[in-house]
Amino acid sequence: MKTLSDLKRAWAIGTKVLLVSRFGKEVNEEREVIHTQSNSLAFKTPSKPKMWLDYPKASLLEFDGVNIKIYGTGKRPLTPEEKKIKDGWEAIRNKEAEMNDAMSDGSGQFYREKGYYRSHDAEYLIGHTEQRGMCFDYNTGLVRDNSVKGELELVYKLIQ
Repeated sequence: MKTLSDLKRAWAIGTKVLLVSRFGKEVNEEREVIHTQSNSLAFKTPSKPKMWLDYPKASLLEFDGVNIKIYGTGKRPLTPEEKKIKDGWEAIRNKEAEMNDAMSDGSGQFYREKGYYRSHDAEYLIGHTEQRGMCFDYNTGLVRDNSVKGELELVYKLIQ
């Protein structure tokens, strides 16, 4: 397996690549690298003169020298430490005050909760703040973590 640095060297200006698939759907569209920089590159496509692609975090990338697979951010269960922090908030949470906030300005308990999680260096567990590439997802009860591979989003193949 090659690294993100190897990929950046391989995607030099003038390199032709084939977008094999996007989000599981076959595309097979040829693209040419026309601009590179430290955090992204630009392609020329048949339909657009310039289309940007941000480099993913290295943990979300697989590159074997020819094929490039880019994954989305994955989700993982709460760690025991995170669960303990969440349970600690539930133990001191004042639901009556939250109801009063909902009928007034709505900020008192919000800042109390934010302060609690900040004191535990876990603001991402609130669910609307990303911290160190993580954010709690209330819909699933999982942590969205950009060091965990999610679903395969893009597959490229180097042509030249």
